[in-house]
Amino acid sequence: MPETNHQDPRVRQITIIGGGISGLAAAYEVQRQAREQSLPVAVTLLEEEERLGGKILTEQVDGFTIEGGPDCFIRQKPYAAELAAAVGLEEDLIDTNDEKRKTYVINKGKLTPLPDGVMLIIPTRIKPFVTSPLFSWPGKIRMGMDLFIRPFAGNQDETIAQFTRRRLGNEALEKLAEPLLSGIHVSDPETQSLLATFPRFRALEQRYGSLTKGMLAERKLAARHRRNGAKPASIFQSLRGGLGQLPTALEASLTDCTIYKGSKVERIERAGSGYRLTLSNESTLETDALILAIPAYQAAALLEPLQPQAAAELNAIHYVSTATISLAYRKADLKRELNGFGFVAPRLEKRKISACTWSSIKFDNRAPADMLLMRCFLGGPGKEEMVDLSDEEIIQVTRQELDALLGIQAEPVLTRIYRWIKANPQYDLGHLERVDKIFSLIESDLPGIYLTGSAYRGVGVPDCINQGKKSADELLKFLQQNSVTT
Repeated sequence: MPETNHQDPRVRQITIIGGGISGLAAAYEVQRQAREQSLPVAVTLLEEEERLGGKILTEQVDGFTIEGGPDCFIRQKPYAAELAAAVGLEEDLIDTNDEKRKTYVINKGKLTPLPDGVMLIIPTRIKPFVTSPLFSWPGKIRMGMDLFIRPFAGNQDETIAQFTRRRLGNEALEKLAEPLLSGIHVSDPETQSLLATFPRFRALEQRYGSLTKGMLAERKLAARHRRNGAKPASIFQSLRGGLGQLPTALEASLTDCTIYKGSKVERIERAGSGYRLTLSNESTLETDALILAIPAYQAAALLEPLQPQAAAELNAIHYVSTATISLAYRKADLKRELNGFGFVAPRLEKRKISACTWSSIKFDNRAPADMLLMRCFLGGPGKEEMVDLSDEEIIQVTRQELDALLGIQAEPVLTRIYRWIKANPQYDLGHLERVDKIFSLIESDLPGIYLTGSAYRGVGVPDCINQGKKSADELLKFLQQNSVTT
């Protein structure tokens, strides 16, 4: 841990609080620009835990690659793949096994395939949609009305529930939007902001007049851009050895950055034109600028003495708890062959797990050839009490659900449980306006302090990386504009 420092005034001190993927990306970007521009800076990264990576956590156990947090990232946002390549992991990037892609929705207690051509909540192929047993005939007719409903006028935000009911009806909300859209963000569709989480849907609606027309137009455009009839690229990517490769490689690459693990910041105070940090061992660290890459409520606790209004807004971003449980089975012990990437369970089904990913089908290099690795999700809005169960209770509940839904009665050869306490920020209605207000307050009153991470403008791995890079860029511009000649 750092002691009270006496620094060379010619070297600008930069501190990053938080060693999750946002903080690591920020540190990497500072180091990259400092090297390219020969900037006189010293970078310190402080992480409260004894490991880096935040919610990215991969374990290698007996030939299994087990993800405790996210298991992939979206290809459409290139920031994760670009950063992986920059730290030497380009050859380790892998796609999902799309020839095996199939998603199921629990419907009346049974696995029902999501119709071919349904893109999240948007049907784009008539026959599979019309013949699907997932929706009732009134539900299908109501979803088809999307072709004729006028687009939303103006730019006002609405919830995912309001948007889906308006364009596609209540059945689409219950069977698609809630388990899929809100499942991605671990949110309640009745409060989840459309513009903060899926602004693309509003853009499709307003540009093309309907979601279906818009998605079809974009698919045709993408097909024209593919060369020589090539197959569509996989939507998601991961790393051969699991996403944990990325923070490990980033840590190894940060040779110009001093990293302290097990170092919690207890207090931030003004100190001249910069700030003084007091750590949990009562040592202090003075810095010219800093990035807070920590949960919003932790940032609020540190900033409350300096900017109580911003702290109040940060505390208004609430979080929910979740858990994942990975289970491995011998394929020979399973009564049925699983074909697909997994299933989601709509809330109306009243299941105790919200989804299940068949990890070793979705990606290669996740389990020995004679084994199947799957991962189930518990907790979230309205179900957080599930996270408080003991390990034995979580395993029992999960196995009961897998028996009821998949007929799996065999004893798992391996189980791993990961709890994420208050780790999932909720992008409620008005979230973007709140974030703009927070950033404005801090920019005007706390120069040199920057916020980044999943609480603000995107929860996915690429979004967090992009936010970390932008914060680093803004910080360096601030220091260059406020350089002091000594």
